[in-house]
Amino acid sequence: MSSRVRSLRLPSVDEPERTARLASARDRLLDAAEALFAERGYAGTSMRAVTQAAGLSVSAANYHFGSKPELLRAVCARALAPLEAARNAAFDALEARTRATGCAPSVEDVVRAFVAPAAAPSDALRAGSRSVAARLFADPPDVVVALKEQLFGETSRRAMAALARALPECGERDVALAFQLMVGSFVHVVSGQLDVAPGLAAPLPRDAALGEALVRYCAAGIRAAVVPCAPDRAGANEHAPALEGAR
Repeated sequence: MSSRVRSLRLPSVDEPERTARLASARDRLLDAAEALFAERGYAGTSMRAVTQAAGLSVSAANYHFGSKPELLRAVCARALAPLEAARNAAFDALEARTRATGCAPSVEDVVRAFVAPAAAPSDALRAGSRSVAARLFADPPDVVVALKEQLFGETSRRAMAALARALPECGERDVALAFQLMVGSFVHVVSGQLDVAPGLAAPLPRDAALGEALVRYCAAGIRAAVVPCAPDRAGANEHAPALEGAR
């Protein structure tokens, strides 16, 4: 037998078992990190705490993720991938309809694509995943800011572009304000706040009716806040001098 033939490495019969062990270890680390990030935030969670909760070594965490920022990215990507896929699909459909009809989308169309998937009954976010998503908007470190761009950058840019088409009478500043108002509603829903509504014996059901209620609420608020001819805006401007003079 030649040396070349002898040097060939045949797959080990234990290879599938090793692969399964590695996948299990990775999932355990992700589960532990998800729970700790949700409870303590990014800054309050150490890699050692994650590995202790997962029953694994720090070297195992370094092998799978390399660093705490990369671990956070993996946790959030796993948690939010289904939601972002649903939102991108909604914007695909909206943009295709806009091209086919030649008509600009309505504010409701844009809000529906951006916010409604978070309230859909098929939403795959678990309770822990919702808390992690909420933390992304509560924790200020630079790594979280960069991560939000990685996770939400594409849908955010698509939403801003669609809002600009839906609000042609508004300038860049008002479109940015409209987007931020929409993000506020999105964060409220995706962070699970609807599941702890005070005074209710049970969480609000995640169904099409809830999604449409959110669409109507956001669209009305956006119009009242940024559209120059909206009655609320005009009324506020009309009374501003009188209020100023009364001070």
